[in-house]
Amino acid sequence: MLHTEIASLMNEKGKMYEWASKVDYKKSLSAEDKDISQVVDAWARNIGEKGSDPNLELSNFIVKIVNPEIYDVPDELLDAMFDRGSIGEFDDYKMNENPKNTLVAHDAAKGGNVEKSYIDVKAAAPVWKHKQVETEISYADLRRNGFKTVANLTVFAKEALQNKMFFDIFSQVDAAIAGGEQLINAGGSNLTTTAMDQLSLYLIDRGENPFTVSLSKYAQQIARMSGHAPYMSEEMKNNFNRYGLVDFYNGVRVGQISGAKRTGDDMQLLPDKRVFGIAGKIGALDMRGQVRVYETFDNQREQVQLKITGFEFGTAINKIDKIAKIVLT
Repeated sequence: MLHTEIASLMNEKGKMYEWASKVDYKKSLSAEDKDISQVVDAWARNIGEKGSDPNLELSNFIVKIVNPEIYDVPDELLDAMFDRGSIGEFDDYKMNENPKNTLVAHDAAKGGNVEKSYIDVKAAAPVWKHKQVETEISYADLRRNGFKTVANLTVFAKEALQNKMFFDIFSQVDAAIAGGEQLINAGGSNLTTTAMDQLSLYLIDRGENPFTVSLSKYAQQIARMSGHAPYMSEEMKNNFNRYGLVDFYNGVRVGQISGAKRTGDDMQLLPDKRVFGIAGKIGALDMRGQVRVYETFDNQREQVQLKITGFEFGTAINKIDKIAKIVLT
């Protein structure tokens, strides 16, 4: 059974996931981290030796660590794009879209009547996605790698679910921008100042804290654009020299996602050949239910099978006018 000290640490917000991340990314461990590793190692090896987990401690461990990281930890980018919330597993909702002012003022005689005009209020239903991960771990791996197997599984499960959510959200944003002044064609494979100026103007006109999101290779192009350097502060120039990136372009914050960061099926988290512009909150992002983990032991194959399910999220975009994108060829 898990040591009571570890059980207590699991109740400290972020403590065990921080430990798992350090192990997974091979960072230096503190004395406390080493103590955690020693206890978890003995526990994991014991499961691998006996081929059983009668109290379902492995699945409970994953649920206890992964759920708070997915549902409770702020995400700066998604928090800037959506009003965040959570609802029960069997709940649903709709939200009203921001109506456009389509009332028409007519010339009229005093006391006369004119043609009526109307405000069109629509309800936007969220698009719900349910993600699930199934995997298996050999008893031999638990005996051989102990705490490392548990740490890797915990981090991989969390990242697999969150990365897929991120991919789906920006695929939805990409599909929502179909034409009009929100769709800016760069006219080639490289960004141009004309396209970036057009995007930044569109965003500034529609939001107080606009920002762009793109793969890091396009963020670097923004930093190196001709004519931009004279307007950079000394701190921005230092950041550019150190990282090849800038914080702002014409008053619009420049965000980036690493092209090396991918989903488990090797998809980049953002669509390629795109620079997305966001001019504030564009809708709602709600989590539904909680992650659940089921474990089944197969002594014939000497494996423990894990089913990680219940990760469900819904996005309702009701402010389409606050998003735009540059498309490259």
